Amino acid sequence: MFMLYRAAKGSAEWRFVKTVSLAKLLVERILAEARTKQPGAEARMDWEISGRELCDHVVSDVGEHEPTDDYRLVIDATYRREDAVLLEICHVWGYADPRWSPLVLRLSVAYDNSRPKGRETPVEQFEPEDECGRAADFVHEFLYLQHGHHGGKMSWGRTGFTNAALLYAPHLEHLLNKIGFKRAG
Repeated sequence: MFMLYRAAKGSAEWRFVKTVSLAKLLVERILAEARTKQPGAEARMDWEISGRELCDHVVSDVGEHEPTDDYRLVIDATYRREDAVLLEICHVWGYADPRWSPLVLRLSVAYDNSRPKGRETPVEQFEPEDECGRAADFVHEFLYLQHGHHGGKMSWGRTGFTNAALLYAPHLEHLLNKIGFKRAG
């Protein structure tokens, strides 16, 4: 579940703003890259977006008007539970075919603590935003969109299910290289 949090004015507290959908924004990114790169009808195309840039697009898309630095885009890995693990989206890499796009999210733990009122509980302190730069702490999630650079649906794989990436060798190798893994031997 993707969520937007905003820093409370004059405080270190972060408050839940709303649940957001990223599929449409990521598809728009794929199509913008395709206009620039002009891949062939059967070609594969790499694309990427930083977490900060994606957060800026989300803030704009939901009609918020505060400075975007006051916001964090996170995944709530413990939705509706008291113990919270919120993972900030640091970067997204994708490798689009004409009709689908596997991708990998680079995540960093932004908050790991108790939250007695669920998402209505203010988060007293997120990890500093520059923590997205500490490779040892990264968490990665592989997903896919049912949309590629030439068309498809603006939704996640198996509509409603985002954790269903079946990756063929070229896609997996490309995404693993993006996050720093190299083929042995």
